[in-house]
Amino acid sequence: MKCLSRVVTVGMALILFTVVFSCAPANLYTITMSYLPSETSVPEIRKGDQSITVAGFIDGRHIDDTMLLGTVIHSNGTSIPVLPKYRRAAEVVTDGIKTCISAQGYSLSLQNPSWDLKRDSIDPGWGNLLIGGSIDRLEVICRKDNIKKTYQTEVTLTIVFADVHGKRIIRTMEATATSSLTHIRFSEGLMGEQISETLTQAIRQVCADGKTIREMMEKVKN
Repeated sequence: MKCLSRVVTVGMALILFTVVFSCAPANLYTITMSYLPSETSVPEIRKGDQSITVAGFIDGRHIDDTMLLGTVIHSNGTSIPVLPKYRRAAEVVTDGIKTCISAQGYSLSLQNPSWDLKRDSIDPGWGNLLIGGSIDRLEVICRKDNIKKTYQTEVTLTIVFADVHGKRIIRTMEATATSSLTHIRFSEGLMGEQISETLTQAIRQVCADGKTIREMMEKVKN
């Protein structure tokens, strides 16, 4: 009987621990952020000897920890950080730019160099057209009121195009996108969807119309 009593006591303790732990407030949220490719068909690959190299993007946000993707603000004023579940922001942006350009029919070099966005540091082995940039702003903020949850996202990217052989900057442009959503439900999944959609809008300003990359390629030819 003593053994049975001990088992029951331990079992009750485990149940109580589980209940308390599951009800404890979260001190961290993690989300999945990604570029969302278009569902339209991919055009035929353009032929030619020109190659495009996309350098790894620089996370230039003025924050203490660039792992941070956002904040959840509870009704009592407490703030909980939001971090990436898998990949850092700079990696997601770089891959997103590559995916967007590839969807326009351009082939990319296999190189993924680090570039400080200065003309003097351009390597002659980086193909013909070099694309790099920085993340200036990227965040999702969720305000959790008692009933409604408001999601606000903002993305600002600086994109730099360079002529590799001419070692010159062709163009610098800014791509920005914002979005907001009011919902009765809160979830890490919704935060991930919101920031992914906003990031995708910003990236598509760079290449999805096909015009920008085409103009940059023409400048390299000249």
